[in-house]
Amino acid sequence: MSNGQMSKEFFDLVKSIGESRSKQEEDKIISREVAVLKSKMAAKNVSHHKMKEYLIRMIYVEMLGHDASFGHIHGVKMVHRPKLLEKRVGYLTVSLTLNKDHQFMLLMVNTIQNDLRSDNFL
Repeated sequence: MSNGQMSKEFFDLVKSIGESRSKQEEDKIISREVAVLKSKMAAKNVSHHKMKEYLIRMIYVEMLGHDASFGHIHGVKMVHRPKLLEKRVGYLTVSLTLNKDHQFMLLMVNTIQNDLRSDNFL
């Protein structure tokens, strides 16, 4: 997923969902994707690049109406990365998966305040 391109796995996911013939078939594909994402996100030493891709795939699952809150902690961690694109993916993930009463919201408020106070304007 470098230079704005989708990974083959993400492309195949979008394609298979688009080609599904019923809601049940789509749900089965998404359930399989959720299991894969949970497994891959829980692995040790996942690169930041791969985690960013997994979070984008998780956002896609959330957009289709399925619960993707299993990865919100990874979104919170991504918000603390120095690269702007990684931060953006982290903030987007958190905004989609955390409800307003979640215990991580206080952490996110503090993180936003720190980012706003930062000298790094990127």
